[in-house]
Amino acid sequence: MYDVVIVGAGPVGCKTAELIAKRGFDVLVLEEHSEIGLPIKCSGLVSRRIFKLSRVSSDIIVNRVRKARFHIKENYIELKSKKTVYVIDRQKFDKEIAEKAEYTGAEIKDSTKFGNYKKDKVLEVKTTKGSFKTKILIGADGANSTVARVADIKLPDNLLTGIQFTVESHFDPETVELWFGSSICPDFFGWVIPENENSARVGLASSEKVGEHLDNFIKMRFKHEIKPKNKIVGLIRYGLIETSASDNVMLVGDAASQIKPFSGGGLIYGMIGAKIAADACIKTLKERRYDSQFLKKNYDDVWKKKLAWPIRKGLFLKNLIHSFSDRQLSFLFSAANITKIRRLLEFTDMDLL
Repeated sequence: MYDVVIVGAGPVGCKTAELIAKRGFDVLVLEEHSEIGLPIKCSGLVSRRIFKLSRVSSDIIVNRVRKARFHIKENYIELKSKKTVYVIDRQKFDKEIAEKAEYTGAEIKDSTKFGNYKKDKVLEVKTTKGSFKTKILIGADGANSTVARVADIKLPDNLLTGIQFTVESHFDPETVELWFGSSICPDFFGWVIPENENSARVGLASSEKVGEHLDNFIKMRFKHEIKPKNKIVGLIRYGLIETSASDNVMLVGDAASQIKPFSGGGLIYGMIGAKIAADACIKTLKERRYDSQFLKKNYDDVWKKKLAWPIRKGLFLKNLIHSFSDRQLSFLFSAANITKIRRLLEFTDMDLL
């Protein structure tokens, strides 16, 4: 019998577990894979906020980036970040947060896949490694959350598939590249994230034909023959979820679409969601209120006060950018190079888009 069972031992699930276990409650985290942090499903580009929110060490840093170059055909705008942006080792990041969760008393079971649950006085959670009883079930199990499906919680329809490779070539280690336009990708963008002068993470996301789009992007970006390696694939579900709570059940992180629609990043919003989810769980357990109305008021409404507006803004910006033709985008990028506009963009907080 556990107070809380969390499905998904990614960073958001483990951070939620850590914060709840720290208050003395019994927490079990279920992970379907055999090793924490694998398979990797993230580009690993994060802002400075990740260190304050997650409390991880600087050991996870692979590279420091200070500029972003936004491309559309022959035009581009280069922005300098006022704060350093970090390229991180996602497996190290995930493992360090999992270790913190275990240190505070949370239990993690790997190679254990969630199936469904049955409700009586408490929930009986059924997995490939047997059944576990709990008062609260938290789905931190990604964009295609099984917990959401079993709990009959509707997820946003917007879904992208992202593919990324590691490419060896010559790169400016301080500059991230973002490539827009219908010739690159009709509904997202391609990226080049340098790990160092000789290696970069190169990828693209789209709702359709993502492999074909990425092949074309790589051929366009690199004029010489390259051999991509270390392929990773991930799903990005974005948009404002109608509700992230049901009786005895909550969703957090990617499972709750706590995602930046414009960039597809989920770590910052997910960490914010983890703190609010943990606070809501503790209040729920103390007051013994597990109904959807209580969870909505103390979790769903609270995280949306912080993130609903940024998600809506990001969704608007994403839809706006991809409504323009390549010619219109090229004109906008040229206009954005005007000094005053460029300075305004450099002060924009990309964590709120």
